[in-house]
Amino acid sequence: MLIILACSLLAALFMGNAWWGIFGCGLLSLAMWNWFLPARYRLDGNGAEKKSFFGLEVRPWSQVKSIVADRNGVLLSPFPGPTRLAKFRGLSIQFSGNREEVLEFIRSRIEPRRL
Repeated sequence: MLIILACSLLAALFMGNAWWGIFGCGLLSLAMWNWFLPARYRLDGNGAEKKSFFGLEVRPWSQVKSIVADRNGVLLSPFPGPTRLAKFRGLSIQFSGNREEVLEFIRSRIEPRRL
């Protein structure tokens, strides 16, 4: 938050108009909405759901072709291999201290289809 405010202040000072600072603050806050607004995730036998301020995203397991996990979350990708489009077309699920449990559940849903 401090970085967003500092960048907004610098934009206003550099451009000589407070509106540029307000615009910058809004744009940076919108870009970081995942950090500021809560999201709820649900994984069940049908697929994965992400409910946030901006709406509901649903991905049935039949659309998940691969997963990419890191320490913060997992990306459910509709592509069979790594691609740059996965971040835009996939569904990102954030962990909340239950990393192994979530990964085990996801793998149990997509691995049997590959056999």
